[in-house]
Amino acid sequence: MNDRILDIDFSTDFTRMVDEDIQKCEDTLNSSYDENKWKDLHVELTAKYSSHISDIGANMYCFYAQANSFDIDLMGEESLKHNLFVLKNKLIAFKNYGYKNRKLVSGDKGINIQNHLSATQTQTVTISFEAVKKQIEGMTGLSDAETEETLTKIDEIKAIVELKEPKKSKWQKIKPILTWLANKSVDVGIALLPLILKIGEQL
Repeated sequence: MNDRILDIDFSTDFTRMVDEDIQKCEDTLNSSYDENKWKDLHVELTAKYSSHISDIGANMYCFYAQANSFDIDLMGEESLKHNLFVLKNKLIAFKNYGYKNRKLVSGDKGINIQNHLSATQTQTVTISFEAVKKQIEGMTGLSDAETEETLTKIDEIKAIVELKEPKKSKWQKIKPILTWLANKSVDVGIALLPLILKIGEQL
C-alpha cells in the first residue's frame, strides 16, 4: 500500500514538474531577452528531459547529433527563441501522449520518409496540411480573423517545406512564423508544430 501511494505521489510530482516547465518556457518566450536566463533554462530542460524524450535535439539549432550535445555558446537570441519554442511544444506533446515518448512507444525510427519517392512525400505532406487546416477551422476559440490568419500561415509553412532548398535555408525562412506562433494559443501551437518540423524530415 505504501509503495502504491509513493508511486502516485511521484507521478503527481512529475506531471506538476512538466506543467511548470511548459509555463517556464511560455513566460521566458514572452519576456525580454536575457541571455543568461534563456541559456540556463535551455540547459536545464535539455538535461532534465533528454532521458524521457528521444532525439530531444532534433530540429533545434546548435545540436550536434554525433556528440549528442548542444553548443550553448553559439546560441544567440533567435536560436534560443527557436529552441525554447520547440522544447515547449515537445513537452506539450509529451504531456498529451500520457508522459510517454511516442517515438519510442511506436517504434518509429524516423526514417519512413526516406523510404518514399519525392512524389509520395509531396502527397503525404499535402494530406497532413489539409488535415491541420480542418482542425483549425473547427477551433471554436478562434475568431474568423484569427482562423483566416492561421490558415494563411499554414499555406506559408507548406510552401517553405516544399521548397527545393537546404534545411538551413528553410529554417531561416520559417523564423518569422515561429515568432508569430509563439504568441498564439497552445492549441494552435500543437496543431502547427508538426507541420514546421517536416522541414527536418525532407531529404
